[in-house]
Amino acid sequence: MKKIKDSIAVIGEGLTEYYYFNSLKDDFRQINIKPSYPKHSTGLDYLEQEIDKAIDAGYSLIICVIDMDNKKEGEEKSEYAKFKSRLQGIHFTKKPRTKYEIRFIENERCTEIFFLFYFAYTTRCFQNQPELLEALNKKCAYEKTEEFFKKHSLHQYFEKSGGDFKKALRNAAKSMKEKEETGRDHTYSQMAELFEALGIKSE
Repeated sequence: MKKIKDSIAVIGEGLTEYYYFNSLKDDFRQINIKPSYPKHSTGLDYLEQEIDKAIDAGYSLIICVIDMDNKKEGEEKSEYAKFKSRLQGIHFTKKPRTKYEIRFIENERCTEIFFLFYFAYTTRCFQNQPELLEALNKKCAYEKTEEFFKKHSLHQYFEKSGGDFKKALRNAAKSMKEKEETGRDHTYSQMAELFEALGIKSE
């Protein structure tokens, strides 16, 4: 097993996360994306396979970026809760004995809430993903398509459209503080925690 000291792998569920984190690489070279190119159809089994690959590669911190819009009720909610409970936290490999940590970073409804936070803070309860995408589209003509992702470097696109990355971090942190204080289960992002782990803060 190859041990990479204090290394971090970020695993996204799909194409949105892949293209977004790659758009940050020019500014933040400590970001390492796994997998190199995700499948179009993903699930918890696929996510666990990618986690196992990151463990085998020797990453000390493995961060999974999760969309919560399809994990809020029923069987999907139960399966995700069990999956997260089983994997989240500090673990040790057997031979050689090395330590690694798995963290889950959640966005409700999806990663696009963090994109919206580039422009403004909101506590609006979006009933579905299309509602959130419509709100983001009004700010920057965003499209959730691979064609759009290939055409635009997302992070730079948001900032050129009037958004601000540091504002997004502050808004994400605010959403989590209010979630903890009020118990609301919608319109939040843990992305500020992810970037803090990478040494990137809002100030």
